[in-house]
Amino acid sequence: MTTTTKKPHVLVIPFPQSGHMVPHLDLTHQILLRGATVTVLVTPKNSSYLDSLRSLHSPEHFKTLILPFPSHPCIPSGVETLQQLPLEAIVHMFEALSRLHDPLVDFLSRQPPSDLPDAILGSSFLSPWINKVADAFSIKSICFLPINAHSISVMWAQEDRSFFNDLETATTESYGLVVNTFYELEPQFVETVKTRFLNHHRIWTVGPLLPFKAGVDRGGQSSVPPAKVSAWLDSCPEDNSVVYIGFGSQIRLTAEQTAALAAALEKSGVRFIWAVRDAAKKVNSSDNSGEEDVIPAGFEERVKEKGLVIRGWAPQTMILEHRAVGSYLTHLGWGSVLEGMVGGVLLLAWPMQADHFFNTTLVVDKLRAAVRVGENRDSVPDSDELARVLAESVREDLPERVTLMKLREKGMEAIKEGGSSYKNLDDLVAEMCV
Repeated sequence: MTTTTKKPHVLVIPFPQSGHMVPHLDLTHQILLRGATVTVLVTPKNSSYLDSLRSLHSPEHFKTLILPFPSHPCIPSGVETLQQLPLEAIVHMFEALSRLHDPLVDFLSRQPPSDLPDAILGSSFLSPWINKVADAFSIKSICFLPINAHSISVMWAQEDRSFFNDLETATTESYGLVVNTFYELEPQFVETVKTRFLNHHRIWTVGPLLPFKAGVDRGGQSSVPPAKVSAWLDSCPEDNSVVYIGFGSQIRLTAEQTAALAAALEKSGVRFIWAVRDAAKKVNSSDNSGEEDVIPAGFEERVKEKGLVIRGWAPQTMILEHRAVGSYLTHLGWGSVLEGMVGGVLLLAWPMQADHFFNTTLVVDKLRAAVRVGENRDSVPDSDELARVLAESVREDLPERVTLMKLREKGMEAIKEGGSSYKNLDDLVAEMCV
């Protein structure tokens, strides 16, 4: 580890989507714990993401820079996060956020040299313009990706990456790359990224990044009082007997998919918690209201002794770490994979888009630590087959559960003092001052 007595000042610039923002702020907390001073740049409607960090760290060490969200003709006024938009709008979000370059340069130009940051820890998704800011002030630009090395190696090996070409190029040309994985999970893919794609060999695996504050508001407020959710889980007599269903902030199930899933849950007879905050809205409604509930009529009444339906944001971390929860039906976004792994629950993979398919290849096909139950965002599962899988998923002797628990042990060792991720975090902070 590089030795230094100076503690860095770091400017953190996260990408405004909960799957990116939340782990980026977990990483920020780890940097603060190691003595750094941090300034986080957000737009006004994303400021609430920082409330927990504000409560844990002094204003002397944790500061915020709030800049207006740049207007864009394809982004409605008041929208400042990607989860409020279809994934196809990501290009427009990139374009809008690139216009933060000039106001950020103006802000930094007015700071005395002693107040300039030593490094910018920015989202790789914003790296094309962040690198330019860093170069203008001779600041290190270090990129963060909340995904795994396998996904990076697959995506960067593709020939046609359209607008992602610029992101890859800027990331490889940055000073370094931080990834939310742990070395022991995928050493060969970490080495592939390091040796094949980066213009340098500075890659820090720092995962699994744990929540920096025990609570239920990671990215949103729960629509059901957390105490009620906890009490419901406490009332379950058997450990590992509950299936949790959640598809993240970006996925919206169709009415047909929702009906099939509801039928499978009812047929399976398992206890469950189903987060349907977006699954419960029509997304192709002819009247464009998009608000009609598509949970089958009478479903909740019929399953009230077995299931809990949560509309709105669910206290997911709390649910997955409860002893009663045994499996997790998920889109297999990487943050969800790590949360499920840390919680010690069997992952049931229904990949939908983007890196979900790469994650499925890694976790299901290569590591054999999860069970595939769905194909893509357009597929409608057979309710009888899905019911069978759900019923079996709470068995404790499934080989995928045994494998996952071994990987969990390695991950928890990696983040302990002396572990690979812990040491990489120390090295990262020290490197910012060199």
